[in-house]
Amino acid sequence: MINRYKGEHMKTTKLLTLVAMMLVPVFANAQWVHDDTFQAHKDSLFYTHGVAVDGEGKIWYQEYYNSPETIIMNRDIGADGIPDTLRTRVLFVYNPDGTQASFSPLKVINYDDGSADTLGYVWYPDETDSVDGGSYEGFSGRGITTDANGDIIVSSFNRIYKIDHTDGSGIAMVDPSVGCSLTEATTDAANNVYVGCVVGSAGPIMKFAPDLTGEEAVVTIDGSFSRDLQVSADGNTIWWAGYTNGSVFRYSRDDEFSSFGAADTVLVGMKSEVFDIHPVTGHLWAGSGSLNDVPASPWTPQTFYAFDVSTIGTENEIPVDSIRWAAAPGAPFDDARPRGIDFTDDGMTAYLAAFATNNAAQKHTKADGNSNEVVNQLPNGYALDQNYPNPFNPTTNINYSLQNAGHVTLKVYDMTGREIATLVNGRMNAGAHTVTFNASNLSSGVYIYALEANGVRLTNRMTLIK
Repeated sequence: MINRYKGEHMKTTKLLTLVAMMLVPVFANAQWVHDDTFQAHKDSLFYTHGVAVDGEGKIWYQEYYNSPETIIMNRDIGADGIPDTLRTRVLFVYNPDGTQASFSPLKVINYDDGSADTLGYVWYPDETDSVDGGSYEGFSGRGITTDANGDIIVSSFNRIYKIDHTDGSGIAMVDPSVGCSLTEATTDAANNVYVGCVVGSAGPIMKFAPDLTGEEAVVTIDGSFSRDLQVSADGNTIWWAGYTNGSVFRYSRDDEFSSFGAADTVLVGMKSEVFDIHPVTGHLWAGSGSLNDVPASPWTPQTFYAFDVSTIGTENEIPVDSIRWAAAPGAPFDDARPRGIDFTDDGMTAYLAAFATNNAAQKHTKADGNSNEVVNQLPNGYALDQNYPNPFNPTTNINYSLQNAGHVTLKVYDMTGREIATLVNGRMNAGAHTVTFNASNLSSGVYIYALEANGVRLTNRMTLIK
């Protein structure tokens, strides 16, 4: 196990509590506003694999693949007198005003002892063979997070970096002994670092001290693909986002002297690839899934839901808030696979990251000015019921209710976001309404129906079986 450490840092403490999640798919989603002027969004990051907000409010984005960035190496393979160049992965760092930080894009991590690591493609300077002979190694980006000091923890394939958020210098580095492709890491309030393996075979969740020493296996995970985990501030609860399980596994222990027991299965139906903890409410935020891994009803793809952790696993496991990934105009979904969410210290701004879509960095701000508000009911008088019958063939009825009269649209989309039918498009009176949908010309599958009225948007899913 390789380990490198710079030293203790006294930084401004960033609150470490679980994040507040969002509303069930049929709930309104009008409380967070997408800011499409955010510069990282305009920069068209594509394969974004993580986002973190540091102790100064800067926003760090990590991509999975190598970026179109190069560095000049102090080597000359081929002895042609021209220093070699190396295409490398980087971290993009944005100031709150949208400009890039002075050290962004971060290509090289420099340590106090004079050593350095390239980010992504790692060059071993004592090797002078050709590139094909193994003189550098590709490390794909696997996720980033912020610790309680506001510093950045980076998972880069099977390596973990700890980076000083003020200048991008290296604090510590370790190659965990398991040698697997790593998940995004997470930390507890004491800055201990936790990380697991992505691949779908049984393996440990590993814990490291703040200086990335003292590797310890704290619990063994059954085989499931996962890209993230989250831990409570006291380190006694671990949420495991094994998205191939179609649920979330929760591991608990009584105290730091006890062992973790068998997993509880919670948030059933989610195919989550990302977690975070809200710095104000203490709610757990989880991504529901994507069109690549479609969650089961009632969860809507590409949505981040917030939960009061005390209700998770109970009959009151109901989202208290939600943020929806902003798809291309005119479509409810796109190819985005949500891979990251983080919040500013005041909880009023959320930054999202997604994989495999253009403009894969988003900024959403709290519209109502109150990040502590718990929203657990629909706007009074607005409802979009589950269609009946469901599944159906070929007709089904959809009931909806309006608090006030106004212009209403009720549309049906397939799972690629393509509009299939418009069932309502006009002014409707307040009260209850029913519309019949005839799908005789459609193929079997899952479809989304969406109601928009007076600034309220409600969605639900229905299944056609022929």
